Amino acid sequence: MGAFARRLGTALVISVAFATAAQAQAAAKQAKPTAVSPKPTSGRAAPVTADQVLQHLHLTIAWYRRLSTLSQSPDLADNEIAHDRLQRTSLAAVQYAFDFATAAARLIDASHSPADTSAIDSYDDAARLQRSATRVAGRVAGLQSRLAALDSQIARAPARAQRDLVAQRDEQQSELNLSLEVQKTILELQRFAASVATRGVAGTASLTGQIAEIGRTIPEARHAAATPERAAPAAQTNAATSTDTTAAARAPTTLVPAVPVAPATNAGRSRGLLALASDWFALRGTHRSLSAAIDATDEVSTSIDTLRAAVGRQARTLVRAHAADTGIVDPSQLLTMQHQFDTATTRFRQLSTLLVPIGEQDITVDDARGTLTEWSDIIKGRANAALGELVLHAVILLVAIAIVLFISEVWRRATFRYLHDARRRRQFLLLRRVAVAIALVVILVIGFVSEIGSLATYVGFLTAGLAVALQNPILAVVAYFFLIGRYGVRVGDRITLAGVTGRVVDIGLIRLYLMELAGPELQPTGRIVVLSNAVLFQPSALFKQIPGAEYTWHTVTLSLPPTTDVTATQANLKSVADKVYASYRRGIDEQHAAVQRLVDFDTSTPEPQVDVRFTEQALEFVVRYPVLPEQAAANDQVMMKALREAVGHQAAPAAAQPA
Repeated sequence: MGAFARRLGTALVISVAFATAAQAQAAAKQAKPTAVSPKPTSGRAAPVTADQVLQHLHLTIAWYRRLSTLSQSPDLADNEIAHDRLQRTSLAAVQYAFDFATAAARLIDASHSPADTSAIDSYDDAARLQRSATRVAGRVAGLQSRLAALDSQIARAPARAQRDLVAQRDEQQSELNLSLEVQKTILELQRFAASVATRGVAGTASLTGQIAEIGRTIPEARHAAATPERAAPAAQTNAATSTDTTAAARAPTTLVPAVPVAPATNAGRSRGLLALASDWFALRGTHRSLSAAIDATDEVSTSIDTLRAAVGRQARTLVRAHAADTGIVDPSQLLTMQHQFDTATTRFRQLSTLLVPIGEQDITVDDARGTLTEWSDIIKGRANAALGELVLHAVILLVAIAIVLFISEVWRRATFRYLHDARRRRQFLLLRRVAVAIALVVILVIGFVSEIGSLATYVGFLTAGLAVALQNPILAVVAYFFLIGRYGVRVGDRITLAGVTGRVVDIGLIRLYLMELAGPELQPTGRIVVLSNAVLFQPSALFKQIPGAEYTWHTVTLSLPPTTDVTATQANLKSVADKVYASYRRGIDEQHAAVQRLVDFDTSTPEPQVDVRFTEQALEFVVRYPVLPEQAAANDQVMMKALREAVGHQAAPAAAQPA
């Protein structure tokens, strides 16, 4: 029981001692001998100023937010490894910056109030609480292991020995309960100390309060940072570890360089000029953002170097001031030197709390800069590749357009050189314009559009809708090419279409213009008839004069008695008609020769014909002969007079009529 009483007393002393740590330390400092020389003022001064600390912290936070925004870029989000690596390193750099700022704030706040050492004392109290928590956690773990061993021995021991083992187990259980209560008390003290450090100082104008307020704007950094609630349970599982609150809560992470992997390109799909230009501009923008992030990283590195140089300069001065051997042997002077060395040790420990986080931040910032540099090189390479592909596509497009224009010019020159007919020349030139326009549209569509398949589907639906909506105009355009064919209609032709007879004035792509002709002699009426070319596909027929032939056929009918000699009379009439026709046949033969040159088959030579029809009362001899329109009346008069003289008074011929 004596051992248990001693342990109980020790635990009570520990719990009560930590509750009155500040008062005891203040009383101890008042009891220090006057022989101890104080630390020089220059040694107590903080190595950095509050403005430097705040400027560095704000610079780091702005840099972190820039990288967080940059990592959301579509050109960078496809590499998960480098993306996660950049996030981890930038967040770790912010955490180290807060660690440095917090440690520097303690020194700066203490240096501003030399008589008030509560900030440093609070830091020392937190360290003592942590060490006590570690020792209590080790004691709890040891008691739990001994209880487990006693339970195992009790299960195997005989009945005679079990009573002693059970008594020992009860004693160990009571000691464990007491240790757990002590541990609970220490944890409560740690929570209270952390709450005071966070909330109590934040309401003042001290640097520690300002840093705490800034830390609330970065919740991810605050959640990942060390807290006493997370440090104490970790200390329970590791009794041999005795570290400060920050190191216990966040273990250092080894950052292994990882080269960002370039994402796969879209080489397997069709890419037009618009898509390539968009990609190039996006990559250029991303490269500029990366360059700005690298510049910001360099600014953070410069700030780190400045702060680390200031802290290192004071640490080196402190070491050099106490490194030389003074050779003092006087006990009173040795005691004074001992206190000076203890003070220097404490001061160096405080400076190390600045050197360690600023050095770790420097490592993480350099690692982040390496990732950004590698990323920038990859994006620059992709931008150059996109630019090269864009230039290549543009050159190919311009060459294709130049080829089409060259072919168009050759086509035009060949048309004027080898086609002398104005109608054919106009048709070929119109066909040239249509073909060149279609070729240019196809080239531009293929050159600018990326997804040809999607475009084809869209164009298919669009074409179907246009075909339904523009059915008549489309039929008119198609009929136009039928009208201007080899045996088609040309300006000046006399045609009969849709019940209208007239001469062709103009043939448009959609409409056909006719000068209306009426009367027995087909004279102009003074009106223009406008017909849609689509009327060509209507059931009504198109009547057209033979190309190059302006002559028409007229007939004269002679009624003779049934006793008339048919053969002799027919031969006589044919001979008379041939004589009359011979007087004007030259013009008709010329037109027939022109027609013969236009058609691919032989046509009979136009000449008078005599046919005989048998009726009940008489024999009708029908004389059919060609005449020119401008000479039709004179030729009809001569022909009827000659025929009347040939048959004498046997019949009275009727007037000549067009065939």
